[in-house]
Amino acid sequence: AARDSRQEALTHALGRGYPATLFVSLNIPGREKTPPGAEAFFLWAYERLVAAFPEFFRLAAAHDALGPYAILGLGDDPQTVKARCIRLETEHAASRLIDLDVYDRGGAQIDRASLGLPGRTCLVCEQRAVDCIRAKRHHYNDIIGRVHELLAPFSS
Repeated sequence: AARDSRQEALTHALGRGYPATLFVSLNIPGREKTPPGAEAFFLWAYERLVAAFPEFFRLAAAHDALGPYAILGLGDDPQTVKARCIRLETEHAASRLIDLDVYDRGGAQIDRASLGLPGRTCLVCEQRAVDCIRAKRHHYNDIIGRVHELLAPFSS
């Protein structure tokens, strides 16, 4: 239900016609989507987005079973927005836990590959995340332990 609601909110936001639409959410594996520190981390990351994109329009914001999320409308070129988002996703170790999905006016997602960049790395090792997920290279407890380690500075 939460995924369907998010998709509905995104569809509505895309209908507003901004050159770029940014869907901000947490990227936390496992059953628990808001472990200790997750909400404070989301706010920390959101503040960095506001600083990076001062001319944004908040189209939606909510907290559901998957955690907090926000949808922003931006007047910038979607490729430029995605490039800035990638910088934000790599500026701090915990930034690996934020998901910044960028869509163009037509609803097409701008991904790393479209900018000639490799996909995200695994939470546990330096391999491509998608490869580790498919091969089930890491034990569940190791992955969740890494999430808690990354969120620890935001848990106090």
